[in-house]
Amino acid sequence: MSQKMVFSNLAVVKDAASDSHADEQDARRHPSLRVQLRDGFSFEGSLTDLDETIRLARKAADTTPENHPDRAWRLYDLRIRLNARYSRTGAIADLEEGIQLARQILNLTSKDHPNRAGLLNGLANRLSDRYLRTGAIADLEESIQVGKQAIDAAPEWHPKRAMYLNDLGAPFGDRYKRTGAIADLEEAIRLMGQAVDMTPENDPLRALYLSNLGCQLYDRYFKIRAMADLEESIRFARQAVNATSNHFDRAGRLHNLGHRLGIRYSRTGTTSDLEEAIQIARQIVDMVPKDNPNWAMYLGNLGAQLKSRYSRTGEEADLEESIEIGRQIIGAIPKDHKDQARQLYDLGNKLLARYVRTGDTADLEESIRITRQAVNATSEDHPDQADLLQGLGAGLMKRFRKTRVRDDLDEATVCFKSALHRSNGDAIRRIKAGHVLLLACRITSDWQQAYEAANVVVRLISKLLSRSLENSDKQHVLTLAVGLASDAAAAALQAGKGALAALNFLEQGRGVLATSLEEMRTDILDLRERCPELADQFVRLRDELELSATTLDEDHVSSWKTRGSRRYDAGNELDEVIIEIRKQPGFEEFLTAPSVREMQAAAMFGPIVVINVSKYRCDAVLVEEHQVRALALPNLNSIEIKKMAQRGSLGSPMVLKWLWDVAANPILDTLGFVQPPSADNWPHVWWIPTGPLSKFPLHAAGRHSSGSNETVLDRVMSSYSPSIKAIIQGRRRRIAPSTPAQALLVAMQDTPENSRLPFAVKEIAMLRDLCGQMGCNPVEPGRRKQDIMPHLPDCKIFHFAGHGHSDNRDPSQSFLLLEDWKNDPLTVATLLETNLRKHPPFLAYLSACGTGQIKQEKLVDESIHLISACQLAGFRHVIGTLWDVNDDLCVDMARITYEGMRDGGMTDESVCRGLHKATRELRDRWVSMATNARHVSIRVREASVPQTGVRSASDGDPRSDKLSRDVVLCDDDDDGEIASLHWVPYVHFGA
Repeated sequence: MSQKMVFSNLAVVKDAASDSHADEQDARRHPSLRVQLRDGFSFEGSLTDLDETIRLARKAADTTPENHPDRAWRLYDLRIRLNARYSRTGAIADLEEGIQLARQILNLTSKDHPNRAGLLNGLANRLSDRYLRTGAIADLEESIQVGKQAIDAAPEWHPKRAMYLNDLGAPFGDRYKRTGAIADLEEAIRLMGQAVDMTPENDPLRALYLSNLGCQLYDRYFKIRAMADLEESIRFARQAVNATSNHFDRAGRLHNLGHRLGIRYSRTGTTSDLEEAIQIARQIVDMVPKDNPNWAMYLGNLGAQLKSRYSRTGEEADLEESIEIGRQIIGAIPKDHKDQARQLYDLGNKLLARYVRTGDTADLEESIRITRQAVNATSEDHPDQADLLQGLGAGLMKRFRKTRVRDDLDEATVCFKSALHRSNGDAIRRIKAGHVLLLACRITSDWQQAYEAANVVVRLISKLLSRSLENSDKQHVLTLAVGLASDAAAAALQAGKGALAALNFLEQGRGVLATSLEEMRTDILDLRERCPELADQFVRLRDELELSATTLDEDHVSSWKTRGSRRYDAGNELDEVIIEIRKQPGFEEFLTAPSVREMQAAAMFGPIVVINVSKYRCDAVLVEEHQVRALALPNLNSIEIKKMAQRGSLGSPMVLKWLWDVAANPILDTLGFVQPPSADNWPHVWWIPTGPLSKFPLHAAGRHSSGSNETVLDRVMSSYSPSIKAIIQGRRRRIAPSTPAQALLVAMQDTPENSRLPFAVKEIAMLRDLCGQMGCNPVEPGRRKQDIMPHLPDCKIFHFAGHGHSDNRDPSQSFLLLEDWKNDPLTVATLLETNLRKHPPFLAYLSACGTGQIKQEKLVDESIHLISACQLAGFRHVIGTLWDVNDDLCVDMARITYEGMRDGGMTDESVCRGLHKATRELRDRWVSMATNARHVSIRVREASVPQTGVRSASDGDPRSDKLSRDVVLCDDDDDGEIASLHWVPYVHFGA
């Protein structure tokens, strides 16, 4: 007989689950493998040899009398061999017998026996194994209780205490996945972290413990979407792979690594991660025999990665192979296996994808049938029900669209509603279910149910953001809820719930990133006066969360506690402190959403107009000091807005007339602004457009011709804001002018690899004198980021004249082009991490192109651009642009604006009034030219040399040069390739 028995620390792989979005959601159903250390027995011979050792061990145990002192040892010898065979074959009978033997052994062992802790740990692991196979929650609960006893029986100095801590962490993690209770996940991370901390750096078990800890960090990634958790999980998985040579263990650890690389691809779109994930998955399937208990899981991961590649490339072969893999798994996995429902769902999802591609109704029917099986096979209280029900509803909706059978629509509606209300389900999946529920209600005109669903969905949006998330994580998460608040507001109005209900939805579900940043930087002087200890705690935790990732990594030593974990703990602590603050008299509304009274008070200087754009309807919510009312805009619709946006030239006369007719005119008429004001007493309106309308210049809407007053410019002066919250928070900032006041002036006449801007220098030269007249000392530092950033905290005015770059994919990476823009750009992300609240500056004037431009449609609700970044950094007012501007005209626009500010005493109103005066004056010049050149149409003229007259907001590569366009006029019928009017794109955001 050829066999090898080794008494060592044998690692045996076990399942663990996770969760995600889109392809991430598919990948989630292919679990990670976490490892529990077993009984010190490793059998590396053939299965036949192992069967023989079990026969001999059983014979030895059976022939040992009940009262014999060696009976417990011989039962133990049989148990560990049965466990070895279970790990090879997955035979449930071996596991059942092993549990019975473990109980017998404990009954034969005194409570003070030195090996009792190990025996308890062994029983706990076997119970955990059975839970993973059958899903019996009683086994999971007992596993945790017995595991706790094992730790209690092992003193602090016990050589295997770290092992027991690691093993107990695993069922806590499993219980989290079964119930959704975050406390269990936190306990799993704590226990496994202790195991890591107790294990020396050179101990081979440390990599294994880190791998297991990585499994839990991976689960936390899907709970809160902190990229740091996913990165650490991948790093730990690589360490475990590199430290493992054993063939049986290596497959499981490779699986963890490949699976998480696939998840990172789903998050970042990095194709190299996906290709490596597929390569690893194929390697594992090739190296593991089909009778391995984990073979189905390994194969399932390959199928998930192939499905991801199909979603990216449309390569039909990948989808076909993925479906074939799904069928193999269903045929191989035991019917009573805990993961049976998950695998059925996976196959149903892939068949649905093929139906979408081919239109083959057989795939649709099979998808619905097996997804229904998955739902029925899953207990009602399981967190996965939200996922499964949403998937079933999606299939039923597709069948309804094809057949128009009402029963399918009704059942789909029930599925979506049930998924939405699964309180322990994944928030993102619930939000998605709520969104499609609104669509289903629209078909049936059941607006009451739509309104009730909207109530739940909008509350979930704010819960997506943990305080511990970094800004980039928050931005990613919020792309998953785009348009929901606007649809919720439209549903409220359709259901007759009134303007206030619609407004509350918009304020809760939009500008969530800005709100989270404002909360962290709120003024706490009153709190410090009355509750100094709570104020100190708040500031300490807030400052820790405000630290950049780089700063946090500087103090990272050998502890397992990663940046993500430190931020997570600080975020939880801060939540607890805020709860305590709200218990104090006078602070009950600390960091809560603004009340109706506060929103109406925000209109004390002029009405606030929130224009809601939804596929269901479009309306203006008019907020005035004495009332909140809704105005239906029947001639405005989302489809036409998108068509206008796709045509470009958003500042053309044709677009401005359309804006006037469908939105601005009815709004101003309703507000009573039907004529130009008398004298210079200009009313002030704050515009808050939503959705795709955010790209349009509402302030310039109208019929701009000689003698016409049918324009917004001739009736009111305009400001913009992403939300009413932003207006309120901006006004709350205490004005603390720096001494002496400084004006930070930056002129980028020559920018590396970009067109020359000769008027930028003239613009700054003009401002030197004007700033002096306003009591500000001009400061002109070097033109690199490191030269400019130190001056921001001490400036009152920051004026930038140069190029701007708008990032199509990630608006946080949009930037102002300085000399070092290629290596160290001044990005939106940089500004978001900058806190200037100690001495809040007055004005940022961004005389560059597209500083208020939003190109990423999925983030239109968050208004993430250079203008909003300056506001969030602490600037009270920001002037910027919606698209490209003319270099020459920039000088006049800035001069007239600053003269207005000077003459107005640099009050809040003077900023908007100055820009309004400048825009009207330059508009009047254009009208005069149009009148003098009646019936003349000057089209776009493309020069044959790189432009020197446009400050370009480049779409992709900032180095791209556009050609100059000399566009002055166009007649009414000319809706071809005309350029925007140069006085249109300038906008004011501020208090």
